[in-house]
Amino acid sequence: METLSALPYGGLGILVGLLIFFSAFYPISWVYLIIAGIAGKIILAIWFGLDFVPALGWNKRTAFQLIFNEILWLIPLILVFLRGCQVKNYLAQNIEK
Repeated sequence: METLSALPYGGLGILVGLLIFFSAFYPISWVYLIIAGIAGKIILAIWFGLDFVPALGWNKRTAFQLIFNEILWLIPLILVFLRGCQVKNYLAQNIEK
């Protein structure tokens, strides 16, 4: 199997980063961008694990990339998504009253 180049991986990483950046301005309205960011981080983690780790070998650098750059970012993204959903539901319930 021929490995993919780093160019599409980096391009997707930039796209995911921009989605996360834009969703930070209005997390209540743009919840779907946060979902796209979460999905993108999961895709990038799987991509890195399946394509780059076999080529580079498992070492401290690849572990750092996978854990801190891909997986650890899922925690704040999921928390922002859940909080955005809570605020959106709260606003929907209180505007009706």
